[in-house]
Amino acid sequence: MSKTFCPMPFNHLNIKQEGKISACWRYPDRLGDYTQNSLEEIWNNDETKELRRAILNGEQPAGCRSCWDLESSGSVSTRQTCKKTYNTVTLDRVLKNVKEDFSYPVEQLKSIEVRFDNVCNLMCRHCSPDYSSVWEQAVKKDSALMDKMVEYGTYRKRKEHIKLTDEMIDEVTIKFAPHLEEIMIAGGEPLYHEKHYQFLENLQPYAKNLRLSYNTNLNTISYKGKSIIDLWKNFKELWIRISLDGDPSCYDYARVASNLPKVEHNIKELNNHLTNADISATCTVSLYNITRLVNVIEYFTTLDVYFHTSLVQYPNSLNIKLLPQHLKDKVTKDFNEWITNDPHGRVKALSSTIDADKQVARIKNFGKNVIKYMNSEDKHNNWNEFLDYSAALDNHHKTDLFSIYPEYNF
Repeated sequence: MSKTFCPMPFNHLNIKQEGKISACWRYPDRLGDYTQNSLEEIWNNDETKELRRAILNGEQPAGCRSCWDLESSGSVSTRQTCKKTYNTVTLDRVLKNVKEDFSYPVEQLKSIEVRFDNVCNLMCRHCSPDYSSVWEQAVKKDSALMDKMVEYGTYRKRKEHIKLTDEMIDEVTIKFAPHLEEIMIAGGEPLYHEKHYQFLENLQPYAKNLRLSYNTNLNTISYKGKSIIDLWKNFKELWIRISLDGDPSCYDYARVASNLPKVEHNIKELNNHLTNADISATCTVSLYNITRLVNVIEYFTTLDVYFHTSLVQYPNSLNIKLLPQHLKDKVTKDFNEWITNDPHGRVKALSSTIDADKQVARIKNFGKNVIKYMNSEDKHNNWNEFLDYSAALDNHHKTDLFSIYPEYNF
């Protein structure tokens, strides 16, 4: 198999903000614009075919740079994970179906990630105006904050507000749903979006054949009288990743405007009422939570959810490679001690409901990936970028970084 083979250009389309269609959730470049073309047209347009050509010829396309960064750091990349998740999309199968011009049958499109808009109720510090309407409104009112977002490349590129069109939603639910296997739903925050609930209602005829995969802050499980649990329970399978990104010591600072007690209550409701769901909590690892890694592991376990991580690679100012060596050493030492000192017993002491073997395996898998990535490169010379970026957010929110993270006051 080609060393750069990735199943995603032969299996998946990703609907992002600002009209962008990309190859996956880690792919920052644009394959097409949903305000100009249909998904079916983008599936075999020149940009998508060129990406397939490069992948099949062993090249490393610039749009896939997130994976090359992770792999060169010794961490598991999205590409490598997807080769396991979508293991039926093999190189042999692709070569049997791909055309000479690198077009590919649209019936092989099995997975789509949908974002209706950037509508969100939070302003998480690792996020940006692209993915949060609260962020978008904040930078419009705060010119100093906007200047900082432009400086670090986290601003919303288009001035006009673009929403996912009804035509594209219909294309997913009418044209593609009969042969889809997975629909991934992200935001913004999808559980606060009215079209999301209508979308699930329209998918009910195909629910028994579909896996839904979510990223949600879970501040609500109902919207205008509609229960998400009632809609979710009919689907074949649910992968629900709840974005927590910290433990109580840093949660409110990192996830601005969230309601942690409400989230904890909603997690219990999902655990009590869903039998088709694999529920995990995600720590989107950045400089706002890396020093609390072991605490986060234990906190997630007390919530009876499985441990999951994602890495903030961009903006560089929040990348954990910037951490000074003495703190990297401490984080590494604390994590290694945790996983070698009876981790099964620790998990069982914190939760009586989750599978201890599964949780320990996930903690080792995701945790080691984080540690490898953090230690793969010394970027501490850029530490002032983190302080500068954080100062802009502190000024906006009237908060203080060092009161939450005294370890950073060195």
